[in-house]
Amino acid sequence: MGPLYYGNFMIFLNLILILTLLFIVLFLSLFLLTPLFSKIPFVPVRKKVLNDIISALELSDKSVLYDLGCGDGRILFSAHKLNPNARYVGIEIAPFPFFWAKARKFFNRSENVSIVYGDMFKTDISSATDVFLYLFPKIMNSLLPKFEKELSPGTRVVSCDFQFSNKKPIKILNLKSNSYQLNRKLFIYEF
Repeated sequence: MGPLYYGNFMIFLNLILILTLLFIVLFLSLFLLTPLFSKIPFVPVRKKVLNDIISALELSDKSVLYDLGCGDGRILFSAHKLNPNARYVGIEIAPFPFFWAKARKFFNRSENVSIVYGDMFKTDISSATDVFLYLFPKIMNSLLPKFEKELSPGTRVVSCDFQFSNKKPIKILNLKSNSYQLNRKLFIYEF
């Protein structure tokens, strides 16, 4: 094993190092640059509570679930695995979570899942039968007039951790989570 082998090995190691650093920079930019594009930080729900959230949505084959501020789309793709006949629409305005969700869509080959790059306040959600939110109360309260105008009677809205200040939930569920962590409660509303 002469100098040629050693040189090729060093090139290979440098390539691995560069790719690893590139991945780390892209991953960190997902969390650090998102606030430049959106007032809402990317904070995903924990995998531990995904099934509880999907159960609370009570989806059927005819459901149309909108996830406003869908981030990486984990709610949509998890729900799609359990009910592939329903339709799923994620709205995301931050570019990095949007591209992450699009990549997940490509690799999951989820035909009934759409990821839309756009502003949740400007996107028509009138076809929704269910809506999932993981948003701060100020944003939720800003969405309330839109919901009252666009959502059909009987539309179910499930919010993780935060609730509307001017609308009472029909049900509050406690999630299996430690008390000091996020993802502790689901607030269920009917419009």
